[in-house]
Amino acid sequence: MNQDTIYTAMDHLSALLNYASPPQQPEASSGSLVFQTTLHLPFDYNRIVFGAPGTGKSHTIKTEADQLLSGGGMYERVTFHPDYTYFQFVGGYKPVSDKNGEVRYQFVPGPFTRMLTSALINARTSQPKPHLLIIEEINRAKVAAVFGDLFQLLDRDEFGVSEYEIHISEEMRQYLSEKLSLPPEELTQLKLPNNLFIWASMNSADQGVYPMDTAFKRRWEFTYLGIDTNQHLAKGIVTLGAGAHAKEIEWNQLRKAINEWLSLDFHLNEDKLLGPFFLSTRVLASGADGRIRNQSRFIETFKSKVLMYLYEDAAKQYRGRLFPGCDSTRYSRVCEAFDRLGIGIFGTEFETLYDRFGV
Repeated sequence: MNQDTIYTAMDHLSALLNYASPPQQPEASSGSLVFQTTLHLPFDYNRIVFGAPGTGKSHTIKTEADQLLSGGGMYERVTFHPDYTYFQFVGGYKPVSDKNGEVRYQFVPGPFTRMLTSALINARTSQPKPHLLIIEEINRAKVAAVFGDLFQLLDRDEFGVSEYEIHISEEMRQYLSEKLSLPPEELTQLKLPNNLFIWASMNSADQGVYPMDTAFKRRWEFTYLGIDTNQHLAKGIVTLGAGAHAKEIEWNQLRKAINEWLSLDFHLNEDKLLGPFFLSTRVLASGADGRIRNQSRFIETFKSKVLMYLYEDAAKQYRGRLFPGCDSTRYSRVCEAFDRLGIGIFGTEFETLYDRFGV
């Protein structure tokens, strides 16, 4: 079985799963399409939250999504990846099986179409509610190809409605006609209503990302999360190293010292540095004394995430200089040395920097 066949099989399985349990949608009310509703909320319609690894992008979106939907509404989350396509995002004809096990082809909506349909149905009610499509890792796919002609809809007017409409395909028109209880001839053109919000996260430090052109970026509001944003929510003390090398280390002090070193000595850009949530708050969970409860878990996670990231990504071309306190020819040897030496693997110069840097 070649790779193309595998991807096709995976797409079909995803379609069957999505079709089997689509998001619940309200019943369509009668009347023509409504794009400009009475909904007025102080949130951006098209928004991308970006920053260095571990700055809490997904957490920020989740927190603000809760605020957006506090009065009701619905959301759906999708994660982009290098093989993600317009076909998956919008929808298309796919094989589905009915309750008798018979397979037939019919239009199966993607996450964009599901949220758009629900928003259009809701827009015709007397109490419109926000509908939010969350896109994680938006730049890990070729966004120009994934959005296709939907790109035109991202230009919003002062009321949040698309300034320019697009012509929709025959299969999508038939789908919307059924869901919206409208004749197909009334669905030749389409806009985004102002109760539909599209938010995304973007990590520009990833190696597998695709560039966004200026025209695409211009249609989004960008929210930057700084390298130390909300650092007070991710902290804790842990003992690293063994024997004479044992030393109490504070996570944020260590993280800032690493960032300072990477910036000054290796001239790395900020999007390659470590945010406070590079390690999850579960790993950093501390007691009343400020000490991390599960120290062994922290150590193992630090090795598998921080040391791996430094070794294989952020400073891979500087391994010898980055780990002067140990044998850096293999990642496994760096991890073994870390168990014994703690931050000593970075050398005495770094240990001095850590002590001087403070929190």
